[in-house]
Amino acid sequence: MEDRDKRLVEKYFSRDESALAETAEHYGRRLHGLAKSFLGDTRDIEECVNDTYLKAWGSIPPHKPEDMFSYLARLCRCTAYNIIEKQQAAKRSAQLVELTSEMEECIPDSTAESITAESEITDMINDFLGTLRQDNCDIFVKRYWFGASVESIAEDMGCSVSKVKTTLHRTRKKLKSYLEQRGVHL
Repeated sequence: MEDRDKRLVEKYFSRDESALAETAEHYGRRLHGLAKSFLGDTRDIEECVNDTYLKAWGSIPPHKPEDMFSYLARLCRCTAYNIIEKQQAAKRSAQLVELTSEMEECIPDSTAESITAESEITDMINDFLGTLRQDNCDIFVKRYWFGASVESIAEDMGCSVSKVKTTLHRTRKKLKSYLEQRGVHL
């Protein structure tokens, strides 16, 4: 854990309200960018980021994140998904549905009876990502962690949309096989 993150977590644990301002100062810009990748409206983005800070305040303690940005990014993504669901209860966001349907190929349904603990699957996915070439890992993480579009990934990576789609498809198949080898079945 970085010293800055360690000090920041200590402020949360001591309920020092300056932790919120420091969080905004160090991570606000990146959280805004993340929220913007899911939400289009400036007010929704601002609400998402502010709710992220509030959720961090409410969850630290008991949680003690090792990597503060990763922890905040997870809260931010979940908050963005909640905003999308709230706004479009009857009509799901096309992006959320697309990402979910892509990952249904290789991640078990959380309602399945024989599911391995969620944290174990998370650890397995992290281990799997460590086996990938860096460019394939980057493509996968940009798509499924940050919610980037295939087109924006292709532009960022300097490759074709077709290559990104193929890489994602192959990586999902590898992930499915990797999880099945470890006893996780759909």
